[in-house]
Amino acid sequence: MLEKTLDNGLRVIVEENHAAKVVAAQVWVRVGSADETPEDAGLAHVHEHMLFKGTARRAVGEIAADVEAAGGDINAWTSFDQTVYHVTMPSRELDVALDILSDAVQHSAFDEEELGKELEVVLEELRRGKDTPSRVASEMLFETAFKEHTYRRPVIGYVETVNAFTREQILAFYRRHYQPQNMVLVVVGDVDADDVVAKAEKLFESTLNTGEPHERKRAEEPPQDDLRITTATQDINETHLSIAWHGPQLADEDTAAIDVLSIILGTGESSRLYRQVKRELELVNDCYAYSYTPQDPGLFVVGAQIQGEQVEDAFGSLLEETLRMAYAAPDAPELEKAKTIILSEAIYQKETVQGMARKLGYFELVAGGTDFEAKYYDKIRAVTAEDVRRVAKKYLTGKTFTVAALMPDANAGKLAEPTVRKIAEEVVTRLEQAYAPRAIEPGPLGAVKVELANGATAVILEDPTVPLVSIRAAAMGGLLAETAATNGVSHLVGELVVRGTERYSAEQIIEETDAMAGGVTGLSGRNSLGLRGDFLADSWERGFELFASCLLEPVFDPAEIEKERRTQLEDIAARRDSMSAIAFEKFAATLYDAHPYRLPTLGTEATVAAFTREQVIDAFRQQLRPDALTLTIVGAVDVNRTVSLLERRIGVAHPHADASKFVPPPKPTLIDGPRRVFEAKDKEQAQLVLGFLGVSLLDERRYALDVLSSVLGGQAGRLFLELRDKQSLAYSVGAFSLEGLDPGYFAFYIGTSPDKLETAEAGILEQLERIREEDISEAEMSRAKRYLIGSHEIALQRASARSGSMALNEAYGLGYDHHAGHAERIEAVTAKTIRETARELLRMDRSVRVVVASRDLKN
Repeated sequence: MLEKTLDNGLRVIVEENHAAKVVAAQVWVRVGSADETPEDAGLAHVHEHMLFKGTARRAVGEIAADVEAAGGDINAWTSFDQTVYHVTMPSRELDVALDILSDAVQHSAFDEEELGKELEVVLEELRRGKDTPSRVASEMLFETAFKEHTYRRPVIGYVETVNAFTREQILAFYRRHYQPQNMVLVVVGDVDADDVVAKAEKLFESTLNTGEPHERKRAEEPPQDDLRITTATQDINETHLSIAWHGPQLADEDTAAIDVLSIILGTGESSRLYRQVKRELELVNDCYAYSYTPQDPGLFVVGAQIQGEQVEDAFGSLLEETLRMAYAAPDAPELEKAKTIILSEAIYQKETVQGMARKLGYFELVAGGTDFEAKYYDKIRAVTAEDVRRVAKKYLTGKTFTVAALMPDANAGKLAEPTVRKIAEEVVTRLEQAYAPRAIEPGPLGAVKVELANGATAVILEDPTVPLVSIRAAAMGGLLAETAATNGVSHLVGELVVRGTERYSAEQIIEETDAMAGGVTGLSGRNSLGLRGDFLADSWERGFELFASCLLEPVFDPAEIEKERRTQLEDIAARRDSMSAIAFEKFAATLYDAHPYRLPTLGTEATVAAFTREQVIDAFRQQLRPDALTLTIVGAVDVNRTVSLLERRIGVAHPHADASKFVPPPKPTLIDGPRRVFEAKDKEQAQLVLGFLGVSLLDERRYALDVLSSVLGGQAGRLFLELRDKQSLAYSVGAFSLEGLDPGYFAFYIGTSPDKLETAEAGILEQLERIREEDISEAEMSRAKRYLIGSHEIALQRASARSGSMALNEAYGLGYDHHAGHAERIEAVTAKTIRETARELLRMDRSVRVVVASRDLKN
């Protein structure tokens, strides 16, 4: 790049780019509307119109005709800080481009008659602006936010000032500001830099308007010390709302960080405002945030278009999400995404020569040099999460901001000053409470339990032993939330939550988890629905963002629904090949008359085939309500940082407006007599299930049943020794207790040859009778207890096992540390307790017997 200042003071910047035979030539004049006196308001913009309306050499219309004849285009714009005239042409027409620009900016005729016509055009532009709600709202904002600085005036001026302009007034402005030393010529494209400079020296040799450069005299804007509000109504359909804080200028050290902040907050569909205020709360039609950093200190603006009367609710939510940035630093994925957006924009701008020229001119005039660009992007790369929080805290306060709202007539009276103050105070109070330094006191196991702002429960257990982190989210539901018509929907939801979200496609989820050597899996069962994530500690925060997106914002893409539906139907069909699965499904359906436990967790072919997308979404919204979640995190984490992450991502989420609460079904009732079921299957083995209604997870008798199942089952258990080892009646035989939030069941199972079925069943009944009538020996009790305690401890070695156990125990009301008392509860079981529990529950007059075989000896 070649930069040179000519003898007359004109600054010339040339960037050779031979990718295409195109050239962009731009003249940047260091004068904008902010340099005008009150009487001159709009004059800079009038010059933008007039400089192409004829010169001493070109009549009206000839400039545009010459440009088009050369295959190019010409235009101009005016801002607060500069006026820019630009031409883009094939590079072979460089001489034409430079000649036209130099002629226009140095020799404009300012014809009296043409001036009158063009002023009328400007007045029409003003009138059009009055009919454009977004422009009116913007002017309201700047006029209110700035009290002294000339940024408060609209670039286009006012009807009164434009009507009063004279040719002499315009010429005086032109001569004062359109001096070579007040201009920059930028040329980018398929050119020779030295050749461009030589041509510029000839074309811009005029001494017209030379003299002492005009000194910029702008009033300094004093600090804003209170809330400012301006509202107006028109015959329009939606509200245009803006909230603004005073911010830095372009050359300020905070600019890079506040630009990143604006991207995180309000750029794109994954931004915080869009996700929370539009998608989650559905309070706005659109929302955005931007940092306006001009020559002098500018504004940080948050805005939205709002339909209907929910203006004040939308204002409160926009304000809360914005001010939240001052309380907690963004997570790593958010930060990197924002940086990538800014850095990628710099690359995309280089696709066109006019884009490159615009950047060079802007940085030269507004930042003081083209080298600002490289420094700025280096600062963007260096921005940290704490930098973002710091600038948010510095600039975004809850008391000194400006509100501007242009509303439909029906909303007259809304956002009155007392209301705005009250909402702002409530927002600040909520945030102060939510992010107040918690007196985080380790509880049982050394874990920290907190309630998030939305009511969700989080338990964090720091364990640096291995650099891994496991997170589990659980909520009551699953099979327990289903009916005969919705059977299987929970399983489908569990599969789909990791098949695409608002931020990640299904493929991206797979790629991200693989790249992190982690995993995210949906989980559904008889009593709960949830999500599990496992990550290396180094990628924990990145993994958490992915986990949270799956948990809070799955999209349930129709194509993914069909894929998972097919898989689920295949799994259902496959279960028909498992004789034991058939036996237990028949057993549950017979034991539970109307309770959901009677249903298969996968559902049936009829129900799964019939599910609509709306049913799937309804099940997700009902069961995985953000306010009903229990989250557990176990591993190498920082507790305080993790609490902040949870508050920022999970604690702000709320149930969908249409989401009903999970209501537990009525408890299952005891059957009124023995029930017998036979299912004919022409198979080699017969399957026998004999069982009884058992107890719930909250029932202390469950531990007696656990010990009993260990005494009977396992390789050292009575059933194994008697029926397999001694009599060779089966390969698989056992007894087990299955609990749930509602009473589960205790069952015996054996798979044997049909001709051995009668002997096998007799052996089971014999053991059942012994349990009911005799105390178990001390040796058997000791073996069974040691096995249960040891296997429990072995199972909980992994962080994932502990996070899962803690999540479910907490969600079920047992307490996250319930597993820690397992050994004590098992040791407390006595032979007498087992006998009494067996007599109470394992009664043949309330038994269910299911046989799946080619024939049933008892039928």
